[in-house]
Amino acid sequence: MNPYTHRERVISALNHIEPDRVPIDLMGQATMLLDKTYFQLRDYLGLSPIDPIRSGTTANYYDERILEYLDVDFRRIFLKKKQFQSDIDADGSYIDEWGIQYKKTGPFYHIVSHPLKDFTTKDEVENYNWPKARDLFTTNGLKKKAKEMFEKTDYALVARNPLTTGFLDKASFLMGMSNFFMTLAVKSEIAHCIIDNLLRIHKDTYSLFLDEVGPYVQIVETGDDLGTEENLLISPEMYRKFIKPADRELFSLINKKAPDAKIFKHCDGAIFEIIPDLIEIGVDILNPVQTSTRGMSAQRLKKAFGDKISFHGSLESIETSQNEAVKELKERIDVLAPNGGFIVSTCNHLIDVAPENIIKIFNTAKEYGKYLK
Repeated sequence: MNPYTHRERVISALNHIEPDRVPIDLMGQATMLLDKTYFQLRDYLGLSPIDPIRSGTTANYYDERILEYLDVDFRRIFLKKKQFQSDIDADGSYIDEWGIQYKKTGPFYHIVSHPLKDFTTKDEVENYNWPKARDLFTTNGLKKKAKEMFEKTDYALVARNPLTTGFLDKASFLMGMSNFFMTLAVKSEIAHCIIDNLLRIHKDTYSLFLDEVGPYVQIVETGDDLGTEENLLISPEMYRKFIKPADRELFSLINKKAPDAKIFKHCDGAIFEIIPDLIEIGVDILNPVQTSTRGMSAQRLKKAFGDKISFHGSLESIETSQNEAVKELKERIDVLAPNGGFIVSTCNHLIDVAPENIIKIFNTAKEYGKYLK
């Protein structure tokens, strides 16, 4: 049998056909290496420094050399952000393009000011200085790069989520979570107005991106955190009333702009109740598959949805001992890999992980994840 290319391996798995081995992924949405972990792995492998792919976050590096070393099946295409001028205060805080103020505490940036927190009318929302896609991003050289990656490499190409957050995430960042949740409950017209403005920006951004790369990508990333360890952040009814229509409209646009691509949805937590909704509106790949949260065991997910959606992620123990991490990996492959529909990756960004653990996990995934014995 002829060996699979990386792209063929991924396409087969996403079509619920067993390829030669389970695909593996790293450095995508929620699977980046925080800078400390990246530097440790880079130095462990004896690699020279490179420029960051972005700034202002705690995971700023995308390194093709590491992906090649680990034999990762995917490569990301980024919609490049334009330089945004923002004064950094003496305490390290800054205001982003959306008017949200952040401050770095430890390894993470935290929101310290929500620009819509005192808004009480639709007029205030409509008159807010909403960012425009063409002011946020540039597409210079993007189509040429995507075409070259498609023709000259055999990797599965992914349109990296350009906005990172989704509708519930961003609305909570703008208004404050408690304020926005109260707005959902008692001022639905304002909640709809905020989401409508976010949807417009999302559609404009994905149109800008996919008009350039749509013919060349196999996956388009989207994301929104809708769950906690125990439950959904909002009720299924509220999701279906406020968020699902916006998701549906965005996914419809993505399907038109990239008709051959699968839609990837990052959605943390215990979200079992709304997975049928995600499938209904076009989600093909669910990430990060947090099996430790309530009702989200690998066995339950595979039995209920294994023929309808692909699972991406599921590794939560990589920061523990190698033995625990390998044990978890093998258990996830045993349950989620049969009949395809599984991609090995981590459940979250790698915060402080030993290089030896990362290398061990990916090498084990390639060997243990073989379908053709």
